[in-house]
Order: sequence, then structure tokens, then C-alpha cells
Amino acid sequence: MDIESTTKQLKKLKAHRILLQIPEGLKTRAQGFTNGLEKNGFEIFISCEPCFGACDITDMEAKRLHCDAILHVGHTDFGVRSEIPIVYDPYKIEADPIPLLKKHVDKIKKYKSICLVTTLQFLDVINPAKKFLNDMGIQVVLNNNTKSGHLGQLLGCDYSAAIPCDVDAYLYIGSGIFHPLGIALKTDKPVLSLNLETEELEDMTERRDKLRKIKAYHIGVAQDADKFGILLTTKPGQMHLKQAEEIRKKLKSKGKKVYVLVMNQITPEKIMGIDVDVYVNCACPRMDEDFKLFKKPILNPEDVEKI
Repeated sequence: MDIESTTKQLKKLKAHRILLQIPEGLKTRAQGFTNGLEKNGFEIFISCEPCFGACDITDMEAKRLHCDAILHVGHTDFGVRSEIPIVYDPYKIEADPIPLLKKHVDKIKKYKSICLVTTLQFLDVINPAKKFLNDMGIQVVLNNNTKSGHLGQLLGCDYSAAIPCDVDAYLYIGSGIFHPLGIALKTDKPVLSLNLETEELEDMTERRDKLRKIKAYHIGVAQDADKFGILLTTKPGQMHLKQAEEIRKKLKSKGKKVYVLVMNQITPEKIMGIDVDVYVNCACPRMDEDFKLFKKPILNPEDVEKI
């Protein structure tokens, strides 16, 4: 966290009482952030609720705590409205992609053109990686993300930095498989994931093909199902009420029984007692990949047309 910059922004808002909101991967640093901010005169409350993006703003909690501002760490603003002012701290991580690009150069250089992508934390790897690939004779394309406004930045709900792109392959540089797999599910082109933590390069084709087969099976199950539960969250950036109402109407027109299930954080435990055959996800579009946790098929809104 850039304590100096964050302090200036909070003081500009004349904020004193702050709700600190941190994604799961940074929770271990919450106390350190708090200590630094308290030294600058702020009163800090640490939100321990899960936080998955800038779509997940705890403005109602901040209001109930009489906070003057929310400090949202690890994401950038993409327009979610809040009753409480928000300061965003992107929390970038320093990393050098060149040694790993050199390590896996033989698997990368077979592509003449590549769309280069990453997440907010690793945006600073884009320029050196682009130069390295250009020097190898590879054409590098950087698309502008619609929501974030940053070249090459992926969001879990917005892949406009990647899709569509007229290239031979995609190269994701970062950590985890969530984002590169998200690209792979939207394209038939090769998607390579260069993991800065494991130092491995993985082609996402096998994972993609497996998930596509599972999705086709779930749609088949849904075609014969009678009872549907529409999952609707109250998170301000994920609540698609109009979409849920339209899907309820479509399913009912097909003779299905439909129940709209509303909660903030969607977890299997909250809906254990609800007797439905299939869920339709009207929250984060990537939640359908959690079907193993829910032990029932999860469809996204676009899948309803195939029932």
C-alpha cells in the first residue's frame, strides 16, 4: 500500500473513520496496513467479509459503522455507485517477467502474434514483456479494458482486454488460473499462462475442454429439470435484478418452477434447504465454475437459451 498517497486522498475527503476492505489474498497484510494508517491519525475498521473485486463494495456496512470513507485495496474503480466515498489503492506487485519468458521461450516463439494480458497487480510487467516479445519478432497486441481503462488488464467479469483479438495466441502473465481460464472459455485460440509464482507456463486448452464438456452436460441436465433456483446477490456491482426477472419469465414460459434466491455472499450452506434441480447464476459470471461446491449444475444467463 502507498500510505503517503492514500493518506493524501483520505485527508482530501476529510475522512477520519475508515472501513478497510481487502481481497482474500491480502488479508494477511490487513494489520500492517491498519498500523500504518493509524499512525497518520485514522480510525480503522477491518472488513473481514470476502472481497472479490471492485464490484464488491461494503458501502452499507460502512454506513452502519458511521465511516467517512471506504479504503478499497487491490482493485480499481469501474463505476460502482456507493453512498460512502471510496478511495482505491491498486496495490501493485513488483515482478520481472523476463527470466521466465527466457525459460519458456521455445513454447512462446512459435506464435507470430500474441495478445498480452495480466491483472492489476502485475500491470507493470506489460511493457518489459512486450519489448522482449517484440525483440523476438513476435507482434504484441494490447487491448484496452472497457471497465478499468487500462491496456492489457483483465477483470474477472470483463475480458475486453483479450476478447476479441486478431492474434495467434494469448499470453497471460500473473498468478493463478482464474483469469487465463476465463479467456480460454471465450476463445478457441491457444491461451498460455505464465505463472510468476510457480514459474511454470501452462497451455489452458485441456482445462478449457474439460469445462466445456461439463457445461454441455449441465445444459442437458437442465433441459429435463423441473425446478430452478436463480442466484441473485445484493453486492452493488453484481446485482442483476432485471436479468434475474427476465430469466424467471423465460423459464416459467417453458413450464419450469422458478425460485429467486437472494443473498449477499452466495455460498452452498445458505441454500442447502432449497429443493431445486439447477441453479442459474445472476451474480459473478465466473461462479458457474464452482458447481462442485454446490453439487448441482450452475448455468449462466446465456445458457438458458439452450434449454
